[in-house]
Order: sequence, then structure tokens, then C-alpha cells
Amino acid sequence: MRIRSVLVRVMPALLVVVCMQSSSTEAQDNTETRLSAAVNVAAPLTFQLGKETTEAQAAETLSYWTPERLANAQPMLPLANPNAVAPEAAAQASGTPVSLPGKRPTVASADSATRLYDPAQVKSQVEAGDIESQAAGSYKAHFTSARVNPPALETIFPNRTVGKLFFTDNTGERFVCSASVIRQRIVLTAGHCVHKGSGGSAGFHRNFLFVPAFRDGAAPLGTFTPRRVGTTSQWLASNGLVPNAADFGMLEMNDRAGKKIGAITGTLGFRTLSLLPNHTTKLGYPCNIDACQKMQQVTSQSFRAASPNNVEYGSNARGGSSGGPWVMNYGIQGKGGLTSNLNVVVGVSSYGYIETAPKVQGSSIPDSRAGGFIPLLNTMCAAKAGNC
Repeated sequence: MRIRSVLVRVMPALLVVVCMQSSSTEAQDNTETRLSAAVNVAAPLTFQLGKETTEAQAAETLSYWTPERLANAQPMLPLANPNAVAPEAAAQASGTPVSLPGKRPTVASADSATRLYDPAQVKSQVEAGDIESQAAGSYKAHFTSARVNPPALETIFPNRTVGKLFFTDNTGERFVCSASVIRQRIVLTAGHCVHKGSGGSAGFHRNFLFVPAFRDGAAPLGTFTPRRVGTTSQWLASNGLVPNAADFGMLEMNDRAGKKIGAITGTLGFRTLSLLPNHTTKLGYPCNIDACQKMQQVTSQSFRAASPNNVEYGSNARGGSSGGPWVMNYGIQGKGGLTSNLNVVVGVSSYGYIETAPKVQGSSIPDSRAGGFIPLLNTMCAAKAGNC
């Protein structure tokens, strides 16, 4: 993504551990019906990435991503000018929340340390502005930030649903974002991580490679390639500027050896209209921390609403965290603890500020607006039987 008047580059996503608790079958069926009933007026845009077989397409992508190219992919995160962002008294979104629970992995996978590249090769463009000890920036939006540790914790559910997304833009430059698995074949990220915000179908990025549970150049759960990619009508018309009312992107992943990605990683749930007020765990791979080689988690509460249809939270994550999930009720619940809306995505990392001092990030509010989050999910789910 190119630098525009009020933006710079994109960031990856973050991850942490928790158990998903499903609702009853009847309650889930009712929610599925509401999801399908969401009106899709201004349609999102999807693009089939290749006509080849799954095996041929995956082989072509994997041959492109040499160790050197993977190591030198740069962080992407649009950066907003603080003077161009208008705080709101309340978020714009209204209506009834739509939600679906996540699921644990259903197939056994032998975790292995598949080495993609040597971390010593990394030449990431780290922004100026060191991480400071205080857990708040100039905006006084407090947060807690930490590495997902010890090693191998990334492979435990639900951490394993989060990963690093590699791709190229339409000029051939290589980038990284973060992403998470939310349905059996559907991976969620930011719109700017799949499309430049103009140009219609020609604006989609290419050579996507998703690595769940990535750590230090290794792919313990293997790598996945998408068959189809899509974004919202709001991001399509954004010209790459943030904040945006629906900075969301989704990828329909190819099966691997007959197994869906959601069966291997498990899935996070999602819930619309739940970003303000709330407290979330933000997961991903920010390149200003550990050179985007280790999963990071930032926890904080909602700080303020921002126009259009965004909410900002305290965070020290920068480029590379873009597209990472903001998860509500993330964690393993003890007896007598919470029993609903566990491990549900309520936002994704969309933007930070040009200056590093504010230490906040923003996310669009997932909702059912025409052309937005729910219509995009409906379109991706309907593209192939068994996607959701």
C-alpha cells in the first residue's frame, strides 16, 4: 500500500489462548438464519485468484515465496493524521448484534517446526519511536502489552487460529499483515491487507500465504493459500484512506490434503456491534515488537469512537499487526466463569497514527450495513459449500 495524504503503511495481527464455548444447536441455527437474512444491497467485491487446481495454485504460490522474499516482506498499516480524525460522542452503528461461536479443532495435527526462513535474514523497516515502559501514550489510553510466551504457546487453541499473512501488492512489493480463522474456510483480516482501496478487481493484492501460529520464521501448522479473496464496498471506494467505515477483508482458503483450515486450527467466533463499550485482546505480529517474528497480545478497553464507524483502543502495536483480531472474552474460563460470547472477534486492527506518541489503534465496527462485514461474510460463505 502506498503512502497517501493521511496514511502510510499496514501492520500484522496478534494472538492469545482461550477455550470456545458453543451455544446450543437451536440457538446457533437461529443465529445462522439471522446471518443469512442480512441484506446485501451494495455488494462487496470478491475475486477468484486462480482457475488452476488447488494443488497447482498452492504450488505456484509456495514457489514464489522463497526464504529471502518471506524474510524481507514489509509491515503494512495505514497511518492516519490525528488532525483528520473526528472523535464521536457515540459510535454510528445501530441494530441488533449478530454473532456465531467459534469451534475447537476437529482433526489431530502433528505440530512440526517447518522452517520457512532464518529470522536472522529479516530486514523489516521498523518505524522510528521505541517502545516505552509506560502502558499509555500521549492520548492516555491505557493498555497491557506482552509476547505470547513461552514458545509453542501459539499452537494451543485458540492462539492457533491467528497467524501471519504474506502477500504482494499490484506493483510486486511484498508485505505482511495479521489474520485469523473465523469459519471453516474463511480467514478474516483488514480490507487494506487484501485490496488497495481503488481499482476494482485490479486493486486486489496477490500471492497470499497464510501461516497460522507463525513464530521465528517457522510454520508449525503448515501454510495455506486462498482460492478467493474479498473486501467490503466501503473499502473498495476508500482510495486507501483511514479511518474507513468497513476496513475488512476475507479469504476463502484452499483445503490441504482434504482438510479445511478451520478443522486444523479451530475457529474464533464473531459478534457485530460490540466494539463500544468493551475490553478486548488484540493479537498479531507488529514489526515494532520482536521484528514481527513472534505473536503479541495487547489488552485494553475502548477509548473513544471515531468517525466514520470506528472505535479506538490503547495499543503499542504498529505495522504488521493490521488485520489482527480484537477478541472479546479471550481466555480459558474457570468453573463459574463466563459461559457466552467467548473468544469472539469484535474488530480487527485497521490503523494507527503517523506519530507514535498517541499509542492507540482503531478498528471499524463490524455490522450489517449494505456492502459491509456481514454481507461480505455471506458472500464468502456462499462461494463454496462447506465454507462456513
